Amino acid sequence: MMKSVTLCTIALSALLTVLASTHLVHARDASESTEYRCPPCGCNQDAIAFAYPGKCPSCNMQLVAVPTGITKTIDHQLAPYLETGMLGAIYTKLIYPIFAVGILLSLFLLLKGIRGRSLNVFLTGIILVLSLYGFKNQLYAVNYSLTNTYKSLFTPISFIVVLGPLLFFYIKSLTVSSFKWHRMYLYHFVPGILVFLYYGILALLPEEIKLQFMFSPFEVLFSHSEQIAAVLLGGVYLYFAVKNYNHWKADHPVRNRKLASWVFRFLLGLALLLGFWGIMILVNLWIYDFGVATVSYNPLWLVMGITLLWLGVEIASNPKFFLLNKSTNLVNGNRVMSVEELSNLKNGLKGLMVDQKLYTDPNLSLNTLALALDINPKYLSMMLNNSLGKNFYDFINEYRIEDIKKRLADGSNRNLTIEAIANQAGFRSKSSFNAAFKKQLGMTPREFMKQGNP
Repeated sequence: MMKSVTLCTIALSALLTVLASTHLVHARDASESTEYRCPPCGCNQDAIAFAYPGKCPSCNMQLVAVPTGITKTIDHQLAPYLETGMLGAIYTKLIYPIFAVGILLSLFLLLKGIRGRSLNVFLTGIILVLSLYGFKNQLYAVNYSLTNTYKSLFTPISFIVVLGPLLFFYIKSLTVSSFKWHRMYLYHFVPGILVFLYYGILALLPEEIKLQFMFSPFEVLFSHSEQIAAVLLGGVYLYFAVKNYNHWKADHPVRNRKLASWVFRFLLGLALLLGFWGIMILVNLWIYDFGVATVSYNPLWLVMGITLLWLGVEIASNPKFFLLNKSTNLVNGNRVMSVEELSNLKNGLKGLMVDQKLYTDPNLSLNTLALALDINPKYLSMMLNNSLGKNFYDFINEYRIEDIKKRLADGSNRNLTIEAIANQAGFRSKSSFNAAFKKQLGMTPREFMKQGNP
């Protein structure tokens, strides 16, 4: 994993070198052009043509050559969508509120998470990272149009480069029952920490220096490098997340369909977002020589806002699935489950065991079974102990041993060893099978066979 991330970092450095050389070629070609304009940066002169090269009198950004040929045709189609005023109504009524609500919601869920009643922390982090990055750039656009200040642009709330690691660990936490956070995983978030320190230092500088830094080539390079890193690293981690998901599907032939469906939709949604973002970066390079300011990525902000809205709808429409630690339908305070609730839960367990034969999954755990029932693992364990008088493993092993007895009675299995049959029924090892068999029947499998049983 870390080797692939290292290779991705090397590829990013090579890409930036190519971009720098491309910039020089474009600059040389631009010297022969007769029309120049300010890049779509959001100022009031970013669509005005100038006869000579230089800097924009409004925002002081370097003018770029007006494209020609097919590039000019594409530019004319895209330019309106990169002008700040184009989507002003959508910003104020949709995009601004979505980013703001996303921040407030994720912060609220993180606080609630301390009490164990929140979303998966990685999913919450994804919502927060997307919301902060979008909100930061939109806040800069508002300040630019109202007060012409750049303070918000250097606010240290950009963590978009950790979107990939958050995505990967979220999928891993869903598909690996034994997953536990390890402090070594913090290395995956080092890029985010470095970006935070970078913006944190700039935020402390006087505003005059911020203005100079804003229009320096280094700041433009850093801004676009941050985006390229976010997309490339996001693609690498997405690849490993998909790989992890495919392994989970292969190892769990009997699995939670709701979980599998959600993971597929989530991976597809994030892949589309990263893919669209990558296209925006390539268009910015090809058409505008990286002259389009991030704030003018209007199509991206719209897609990112729709992504956040989609995640919010998914969560709101199925809270019991996402808020697994919240006892919404089982316990209210110290109230014990009603007879009807207990009956429904038992029927659900029977369906999973008898119809879907969930016990044949050797990786079945209390958490996995609770997820399939939309119930808190804690209360499932309490129900098994208090209502059935069994712990989780005794409950599952009873079904496995009954299955083994039926398989032994089936003449078509005579060529199989008892150990092979036990593995088919869900036991992971011979020792665990022998221990469970003796605990339930009071004898070893060999003794059971000697008594004339099939």
